[in-house]
Amino acid sequence: MSIIRYIAIICVYQVAIHGLYAQSVHPVDLTTPLTLFTDPKQFDEGKKDHTLLDQISDLINATPAGEEITVCVFKFELEELAYELISAQERGIKVRVILNKGDTSKETNKEVKDLLQVKLPDFHWIENKISDKGIIHNKFILFSRIESTDGPIHHLVLQTSSNFQKKGAKKLQDMLVVTSPELYYCFLDFWFEIKVLGRADRLENFNYFSCSDQKGQKAYFFPKRRDQESHGSDNVLKALKDVKNPKQTKIRFAHGKWDQNREDLVEELQQLKERGALVEVVTNTNVDKGVRKELKNLHQGIYYLDDSYKLHTKFFLIEEGSEKQVWTGSHNLTERSLRENFEVLLRVNEDMVYQAYLDYFNKIKALATP
Repeated sequence: MSIIRYIAIICVYQVAIHGLYAQSVHPVDLTTPLTLFTDPKQFDEGKKDHTLLDQISDLINATPAGEEITVCVFKFELEELAYELISAQERGIKVRVILNKGDTSKETNKEVKDLLQVKLPDFHWIENKISDKGIIHNKFILFSRIESTDGPIHHLVLQTSSNFQKKGAKKLQDMLVVTSPELYYCFLDFWFEIKVLGRADRLENFNYFSCSDQKGQKAYFFPKRRDQESHGSDNVLKALKDVKNPKQTKIRFAHGKWDQNREDLVEELQQLKERGALVEVVTNTNVDKGVRKELKNLHQGIYYLDDSYKLHTKFFLIEEGSEKQVWTGSHNLTERSLRENFEVLLRVNEDMVYQAYLDYFNKIKALATP
């Protein structure tokens, strides 16, 4: 066989393979920023809402060969989603996954862990030993590029409150997808920090950092530690203390998990309310008893969800005059989330994102009892 004919055959083969990969990519109808939420009406009818998890699946299948998908998640039991990641790897996508290893998620993650560690070269099952109860609580996915119906979209950051498990489709959840090269690479740095330190069993050496982009979006990467010790103040408390004109401010929290070690947040909310701010809080009935006692001091504006609805969102909203902030991520209002867990808190200032989260807040508030 001549060298020219050999090269021609190779070229035909590569074109055929490229065509096969291209056919396996399914462009998604997507504009960013994207906000998604589970619908409580589905729960009223005894159904699950897979909207958020379906979006993840759609984005995986919209990622072309040669690109990257990077995952860091606390709980992962959906085998169908695991197989989609494996399929992505097989069609030429670099797939990275970090999965929490520890007593709180070991049984949930076992089946998917056994599957992914065989199929994905860059899979890591990592335990957080900063404390006995420390975990890798993240719930984010990064896409270097996806194909949309309007063309390629680069540097997607998907941050959600939902774990990748069946229970997640029966809880009140949120998801935010933004495009930002700056945030994308900061999230990627965070992922590699966890990988490198985790594989060396030295997660206690992690140093807290944050980064922002040209749009004013900002991400904070926890635990809040430096040089193996607690470092700095409470980010959520600082956000409240930064309010300059309480009489022109509306503050809304939709957090299901809140412990006594973050009671100073309630005290700050009370002070802001006394100075004229509108303060509303939606939380679960089984919230920490100490926090519930403190919330009573706020009098009106506190709403509790009974066992019919499980609030798993972790967002709060601050509207001060024309400035509107959405704070979301995996970060619960607990001391562990602040000082021991690996978490992300993401702040976005766009009006359309704020309105979507405000609408959802009002929707879940209507389900609660004052």
